[in-house]
Amino acid sequence: MSNQEDEKALKLLEQVVYKAQESLEKNTTFQPFLMLLTDTGKIEMYENKLENSTESYALLEEKAVNRIKKNDIDIMILAVDTEIPEKFVENIPTGIRIHLEEKSQIDKPIGARFLYVPYELCQTVEHERFVKLHMPIPVGFLAEYIKSSK
Repeated sequence: MSNQEDEKALKLLEQVVYKAQESLEKNTTFQPFLMLLTDTGKIEMYENKLENSTESYALLEEKAVNRIKKNDIDIMILAVDTEIPEKFVENIPTGIRIHLEEKSQIDKPIGARFLYVPYELCQTVEHERFVKLHMPIPVGFLAEYIKSSK
C-alpha cells in the first residue's frame, strides 16, 4: 500500500474514532454508522434511527453492499460500539469496533481489518464526561465487501 493510500485510510479512521468518541461523551454509547470514501475523495456518511444495534448494523451492511456495487468506493468503514472478545483484550472490555476495507487491498489475501479501540468512560471532578481511548488492536481477515470480481 502506498503512503498516499495509508494517509487516506488514517484520515478516515481518525474521523470515525472522533465521531464515536464525541457520541460516547454525550450519550455513553453510539449507534453504528457507515463511512465511505469514494474514488473522487467524497466522504459519504450513513446512519439510521434503529435503536437495536444489531438491526442497525445489518441495515448499514446492506447499504454498504448496495453502495459498493457502483464500483466507486475506495474505502469503507463500519463502526459499532461493542464488547471486545476476551482473546484480544483483558482489562477493558468495551470498545469501538471499526471494520475497514480498502480498494487498495483488493488483491491481498487478508484484505480487511477490524480495529478494536478499547475505551473507558471517565468523569472529571466537575462531572464532565470524557472518553479515554487505548491503543487499537488490529485483526485481519478476508474482505467481505470490497472484493475482486475474479
